[in-house]
Amino acid sequence: MTNRSNLMSALLDKVAYLASLNGAEKNNLKKVQFEWGKNYLFNCIVYSLRQMMSACTPVPTPRSLKGVIQLSLNLYFLIFNAIICLSKALKNKHALLILACLFHMFSLSAQTPRKDSGADGLLKIAPLKIGDQIPQELWDLVFNTMYDPSGSQELQLRELKSKKLIILDFWATWCGSCIGSIKKYMASDAYKDNDIAFIGVTYQDNAEVSKFNNRFVLNFPTIVADKILKKYFPHRILPHIVVLKDNKVLAIAQPEILHQQTMQTLKDGTYGKELVKADILDYDPKKEIAEQGNIAFQNATLARITVLGPIVGLHGITSYKKNEQNQRILITNKSLQLAMYELLDSYWHNRIFLDVKNENQFNYYGQEQELPLNQWLAKYAVGVESVAPLAMRKSEMKKNAMIALLNAKGYDFQMTVREVLCRVIHPTRRNKTKENKGSKLSFSDLVRQLNYQPIDKPRGPIYTIGSTIRSQDSVSIDEARLQEPGYLLKALAESGYELKQELRKQPIIQVTERRGL
Repeated sequence: MTNRSNLMSALLDKVAYLASLNGAEKNNLKKVQFEWGKNYLFNCIVYSLRQMMSACTPVPTPRSLKGVIQLSLNLYFLIFNAIICLSKALKNKHALLILACLFHMFSLSAQTPRKDSGADGLLKIAPLKIGDQIPQELWDLVFNTMYDPSGSQELQLRELKSKKLIILDFWATWCGSCIGSIKKYMASDAYKDNDIAFIGVTYQDNAEVSKFNNRFVLNFPTIVADKILKKYFPHRILPHIVVLKDNKVLAIAQPEILHQQTMQTLKDGTYGKELVKADILDYDPKKEIAEQGNIAFQNATLARITVLGPIVGLHGITSYKKNEQNQRILITNKSLQLAMYELLDSYWHNRIFLDVKNENQFNYYGQEQELPLNQWLAKYAVGVESVAPLAMRKSEMKKNAMIALLNAKGYDFQMTVREVLCRVIHPTRRNKTKENKGSKLSFSDLVRQLNYQPIDKPRGPIYTIGSTIRSQDSVSIDEARLQEPGYLLKALAESGYELKQELRKQPIIQVTERRGL
């Protein structure tokens, strides 16, 4: 207020100068302090007003009886002087202008919130927690109420201090669970217990509550148009129950705390901790879950999958790591099909059937592509990061990551069984006459090697064995020569086997274009 007082003093000096009569000298105010003549009216008013503004500035507190008496006399003469000047000023237009300016100044000062106040000028309220003492100002606040048994439309919580329990039930007319909980409580013996005070609290006004009550006729005492209690007990979810006992916050709880069997333990000061309610007040709906500051979101995240596109300046990465709590898969800058290979067991690599328009965007096949590899990756490369708890199987974690990756790129994924053209190994009718030179290899190992899918080649055929061959049976095969053209047929024939193409039902992965929902 000091700056405003200085500005106002300058304004008063200017007005006094312009409006003074009979040549009163500029700022010669002390000369007219006790001159009450009509000619010096304006000087008298200005001087009195400046005295009052000076009185508004802080002064040291008197430390002796003499100082107190002196201050009291000064104030008395100041007020007496102002009254006399005011009585004369009411007859003069210029004087009225000065008074109007002064009134405006003090009005602005009164409307300006204090530095320790909120935006509405009220003192900031510190939320109360379980175990906190109830501040005296909360007991003394006056609240607007409806349906109070006494008929009163106002309530102070201190009127209920003699009760063993004070229950504040925050509710709203649109909250079905609130209404259901209140109905159950009102039907219980606890609602009739004289040792318990039950008060509803709502932010809604009298009209909304009356409209609701005309329909449901509950008539329970309710604090309406609340703006204060919700600051002492902030929440995001209704219903919200607060229990006060012995001048402290006993519980902030779920509505289940109002059950009949719980009320007696509450009167004794105890209750189950599973009933405690702790709303997340700092949730920001504009932020993603990973960006939320509250630790509860991190604890609640069972798994997280992030799908990536090309990352310029980073090489292709495939990694799997785990710590005491989580496991993590990271794949970057891979073709979509190679990413699928990384996320699937090798058994499935040549069982991926693409039913898509642009198959050349799935993998890079060298000379078959229009773009060099680096340019192709910069355009079509993908990646994925998956974080999951250790309790989740690694195979399940990888499968979830692959589904998310395909969905993000506009594809559907399905594991199914259907008839596909396979290369099947059968024994010939003649007996084995001789064996190949080479190591013995079981048919299960042979089929696994034959089904190996090179990452830079289109999907190869599916190999399997006929029903008369056991997977543990062996055949003489030189593994180093398996990729030689014609070697496999020759080696099988020499061992009494042959290779045929047949339609067989096989487990496959089918990838299709995503259709509109």
